Order: sequence, then structure tokens, then C-alpha cells
Amino acid sequence: MAKKVSPRIVLAILSAGMLSFLGILDETATTVTFPILTREFAVTTDQVQWVNTLVLLVIATIVPISSQIRLRISTKHIFILGVLLFALGLIIDIITPRFDLLLLGRAFQGVGTGIGLPLMYNIILAEVPKEKIGFMMGIGTMITACAVAFGPVFGGTITDILNWRWIFIISLVLILISLLTGAYSIEQINSLQNVKIKYGQWFSLALALVCLMLGFTQIAKYQFLSIQVAGFLALGIISLLIWIKISWSDKNALISPQLFENFNFSMQLIAYCFAKIATLALGFIFPIYVQTVNHGSVSLAGWITFPGAIINALMAALAGKLLDKKGARLPIIIGVCASLISLILMNFLAPLSNLEIVFLYILYYGGYGMCFGSLLTSGLLSLGKDNHAQGNAIFNTLQQFSGALGTALAGTMIALAQNQNYKNSTVIGSKWAFMILLVLIIINLLLTIVFVPKKK
Repeated sequence: MAKKVSPRIVLAILSAGMLSFLGILDETATTVTFPILTREFAVTTDQVQWVNTLVLLVIATIVPISSQIRLRISTKHIFILGVLLFALGLIIDIITPRFDLLLLGRAFQGVGTGIGLPLMYNIILAEVPKEKIGFMMGIGTMITACAVAFGPVFGGTITDILNWRWIFIISLVLILISLLTGAYSIEQINSLQNVKIKYGQWFSLALALVCLMLGFTQIAKYQFLSIQVAGFLALGIISLLIWIKISWSDKNALISPQLFENFNFSMQLIAYCFAKIATLALGFIFPIYVQTVNHGSVSLAGWITFPGAIINALMAALAGKLLDKKGARLPIIIGVCASLISLILMNFLAPLSNLEIVFLYILYYGGYGMCFGSLLTSGLLSLGKDNHAQGNAIFNTLQQFSGALGTALAGTMIALAQNQNYKNSTVIGSKWAFMILLVLIIINLLLTIVFVPKKK
């Protein structure tokens, strides 16, 4: 007889998932408020982008140390700490009269999200019966997918009816509710240990991620051989090599680079990152495309991407069911093929009308929903249970980095086309990006065919 998931475990998963949900919701919701923030705080477009970029950077640096935090601090205390830091950031965002304080508040939100981001999946892997893991991982993916779906519409609607600060006021109410439910339902999922925090490993890895991300995001503005690009990239690579050297022989490493010797894990991780790169790139391109090429409004851009994001959430849950019954290979290959067909059509049909964008985004995002969570589940299950927390931290860290890389890729292609003074530069730059993303998803299909296990 199959074991059931208790209501307490479900409530714990939903409470922990609220940190991830609100972190993503606020990021996507504030994107539509950038013109308002620019005027209100008298900052430039480049400066206002840090409202979201800073959060991404902070999350990417916090997640790697999460595997050691969970060994020293109880699961419930980690959750409470993450919620309180996130709430502190929201309060600063709500009352701030200055842009630098707004960034400070967003940084606190990033720390809270980074602490809580792996928690939901750790609870699923530790407490959910094995035959239900695929479905619950799908639900976990659906929680974050819903945040992506509703963020732009939520941000635009709230800002039009009230003002942008109400985005954070509503988030504060929701996170305080999750604090109460999580304090009741979350229990300890691992034995605590008096481990020594690997500050050298964490600093070198965090510096590598930050420098690589800064280098990639500056490509559109500076020459490749400039300090801002090549300098940051070089420093990032050197820091990454230092991290590998000091971590490799450490049996209790912060994140063991030896995990990458598991070829099935590494290849599925690459496929996971490529899917995220493509998704964030399209998420960057289409709102600009709708407004610049098709002369639509900001709210219209949010609504055009909404159906695809909803399908993504539904397909994530369906993929979990398929994974439980048939294994990970079927939903992953179906999803990658759907995304591949969508990108082929994007390249073939460009320039795209708004209606074409709606249908192609539905096809792409539906495929993404089928494969993304399944790649995470399959990749983690290719590791031993003792390595689940570290594997989860790797996936979550590279998810943030891949998202930044995808955004930088899309922005660079459009900027390069604009530098050539083409009449339809946004169309041309977008098509260059579509071509690169098509290559990435073709590689994804090959990786999944070869490295995703055939057995259930």
C-alpha cells in the first residue's frame, strides 16, 4: 500500500516554498515598475536594473553555503531566519525614501531567499515517500512557476491601482502568514553537527560566481578585452580554480567538486542550466519585443507572456506524475522536443506578431515545465542520498547564474544589432539570440537522450 503525504508535510513544503515564491514574484513584479522607479528616485536605467540584479547576485552567493548551514542550525530556525531577513528587506523597501536603501532592502530579500531556496526541496527529499517524490517535486516546481506567471501581471495591476510599494506590502503579509504556518509544521530533517564553516571555500566560490556574472552582464556595454569584461571573467575563472583546488581533497567540502565526476549528474546539470539560460533569455526578449517591435504597452507585454507561464506551471505538475509512473526520461524528452520546435518556429517566423509570441511562448514554456523539474529530480537521484543537499545547492546556485547569463546573452545580442544601425535592430538581435538558443536546446536534446536513465 502506497504511503500518503501527511498534511503537516504538505504545509511544511508550502510554507518553505513561500520564500521562493515571493522572491521570484517580487523580482518579476518589480520589472514592470522600472520606469516609475527611474523617475521617482532620479536614477538611470542601468542603475535601476540593480533592483533585481543585486538579488540574483546575493542568492547565487548564499545558496552554496546552505548545505553547511543546515548541518549547524535546525531546519525550523533556518526557515525563521530566512523569513525574518526577507521581511526586514520588505519593510525597508516599503518605507525607503532613497534608492540606495531600496537596494539594501532588496539585498536582505536576496539573503532570505538564498537561505530558504533549497529548504523546500530538502524537505521533499527527506520526508516525502519515495513513490510520491516526483509528484511533490513537480508541485514544488509549480510553486515557483506560478510566481513567474503572476509576477508581471501582479506588479502592473497593483502599481496601476495603488503604487509600487504595495507589491512589497502584500508580500510582507504573505511572508508573515508563512512564518506562522512554517513554525508550526516544519520539523528537523537531519541530525545537527558541530561542523566548521568553510569560509575559504565559500569566499572563493562566491567571488567566482559574482565576477563571472558581472563579466557576462557587462559584455553589452564594454569591449570584451576591457577590465569590466575580461578582467572580471579572468578573476572569476581564477577564483573558481582556487575553489576547486582547496575543495577537491576535503572530504567535508562546502560543495564537493568531486560530485561533477558523476557524469550523469553533470550532464543533466548542464541540460538544466541550458534550459534556464534559454528561458530567461526569452523572458528578457519578449517584453521588449512586444513594446519595441509591435508597439504594445507594458501591461500588454505582461499579459502576452501570462498564458505560457500558466501552461508551464500545469506541465510541471503533469511531469511529476509522469516521472512517478514512467521515470524521468519521458517528460524530459517530451519537454525538450516541445521547446526545440518552438525555437525552430521562432527562427523561421521572425519577425513575430503578438499572437505568434503567445502561441510560441506557450509551446516553449510548456516544454520547459515538462523538463525542468524532472531534470532536477533525475539529477539529484543520480547522486547518493547523502549528497542530495549538496547536489540541491549546486542546482540552485547554477540556476541563478544561468538566469543572469541568459539575460546577458539576450541583451548582448540586441545591443550588438543596435550598434550596427539596422532598421529593425531589435528583430535582428532577437533572431541572433533565437539562433543561439536553438543550438543550446539541440545540445540539450542530445544530452537527455544519452544521459537521462532509461529505467524508472
